[in-house]
Amino acid sequence: MPFWHEDIRSWERRWQEVGLSPLPKVTLAPPDRLEDFTLNVFPLLKFYKGDGAALAKAVLDPLGAEIAAYDLVKGFLNVRVSLDFWRRFLTEVQEKADQGYTKIQVFQDKIAIFEYPSPNTNKPLHLGHLRNIALGQAVSALWERAGATVQRVNLYNDRGIHIAKSMVGWLRFFSPRTPQSERKKGDHFVGDCYVAFERAYKAEVEALVAQGVPEAEALTQAPLFQEAQEVLRRWEANDPEIHQLWKMMNDWVYEGFEETFQRLGVQFDRIYYESQTYTLGKAVIEEGLAKGIFERGEDGAVWVDLTDEGLGRKVLLRRDGTSVYITQDLGTADLRYRDFPDLTHSIYVIGNEQDHHMQSLVAILRHLQRPYASAIYHLSYGMVELPTGRMKTREGTVVDADDLLDEMRARALELMDEGVPPDLREKIAEAVGQAAIRFYLLRVEPKKNIVFDPAESIDLKGFTGPFLQYGYVRALRVREKAEMQGERIGPPPEIPSLTPEEGTLLRQLYGLPSFLEAAAVNYNPALIAHYGYELTRCYNEFYQKLPILRAEEPVRRFRLALSYAYEVAIQAVLEALHIPLVAYM
Repeated sequence: MPFWHEDIRSWERRWQEVGLSPLPKVTLAPPDRLEDFTLNVFPLLKFYKGDGAALAKAVLDPLGAEIAAYDLVKGFLNVRVSLDFWRRFLTEVQEKADQGYTKIQVFQDKIAIFEYPSPNTNKPLHLGHLRNIALGQAVSALWERAGATVQRVNLYNDRGIHIAKSMVGWLRFFSPRTPQSERKKGDHFVGDCYVAFERAYKAEVEALVAQGVPEAEALTQAPLFQEAQEVLRRWEANDPEIHQLWKMMNDWVYEGFEETFQRLGVQFDRIYYESQTYTLGKAVIEEGLAKGIFERGEDGAVWVDLTDEGLGRKVLLRRDGTSVYITQDLGTADLRYRDFPDLTHSIYVIGNEQDHHMQSLVAILRHLQRPYASAIYHLSYGMVELPTGRMKTREGTVVDADDLLDEMRARALELMDEGVPPDLREKIAEAVGQAAIRFYLLRVEPKKNIVFDPAESIDLKGFTGPFLQYGYVRALRVREKAEMQGERIGPPPEIPSLTPEEGTLLRQLYGLPSFLEAAAVNYNPALIAHYGYELTRCYNEFYQKLPILRAEEPVRRFRLALSYAYEVAIQAVLEALHIPLVAYM
């Protein structure tokens, strides 16, 4: 991984000044090497006709005393830097942690809008939404750390056939009960209404199929579906009775969502509602019809032909004039651009089952010549499954976010050290439980599916969020004990000869800016999750094998500075992943 760090940029400038071309690519040395960095000089070999000494001299002379030793292996020049190089680095961490070590400027001129989690208002948030939220929070935090101006927005999908189904579900199976009468969170109560509808609807479809009706026809002829369609038509016709029911049920859901969002530390700069944007989408469709970009079929439905782009024909309005999802997405995209005319990136955090939908949205906006079409990026992610298989809302087999958060908090309480102050136990258990969930969902590349295992996610010695939290707490204790003994944590005036554990930890610490940049540029928090795990593993080995507070000077001061550098780095990692910091575990 190429380095962002200014020291390496300085090396590149010096190579350019002496006319070296192409420039060597600098990465951390492999773990099995004793050197610090590896310079890929393969492209330069042909200019030196196999003379390794001449090649090494040409590359290393501009770097002067910064290089203490080297070893050329074929096209790789492995170098060990001077102790003064590391002294300067630790000084920078002490004095400029927020001015280049943990914050970079690769996106300084960018204005990014992140949309997540965009839930439907017919069910509670579930495990899949937790992955959406974890990705949205982490990637937006990484972009902020990389210098971008970030706005976080949410779009409530608060209308449409699914919402109509939950309304019919309440009318048929729950009226006049309320969340208050049932002592349930509002979003959970409405979710029960939706599941009840789907189960009864499924039974109706099966009965029709048993009578010889083709399944495709049975799905639309079932009385409950017809009733939901009628509710949707009445809603779009502004029927006051239907709107009153719709508002009451949505308010129940919003209250429940907000409780979960507060628990997760989710905040938005702006909230959009599909019920307010779908009419804007209809105006966009009229514009497309007038320009000949869209077409109206004989049955009245409006289509766009994206066959030439491999996307087929896409319906934009149903034959009865009611909207589909892409109707409101077109309106929302226009509205968002009016709200944020200077945006350079519009990032939609949406599951990969909507890949085709998002490709179609961008293609349509290009046909409409919208200037922001090229700014749209779909942060697509895979499904979260259980060991028993895929979750299905309509069958009531989802894992509710609230239930999972409660379970993980309970698991954290069971693992907690007895020395944790009693008044902090619940708060820390909540933070550790959330760390377990977030890290497990972020440690996998977004595009891949995940099988979530609660027990594995909270292992304090495994590849987990609590493992990183524990490393942070350990470093915090070291600093607190040193300060209690009157020790001043500051840049070491000198660095003694390095042990293997110290050298390995220094190299890992030095790589932080590169991993932060790579994770942000690639929309991939898994890169920084893996980095944080490897960094903590190195710190634990350093901590366990070498005395810190019991070491003699100047070793003690150096090791305290090294421990503090880890504390700075792991705090940046945890914050980038939106994992809570804890003072005890």
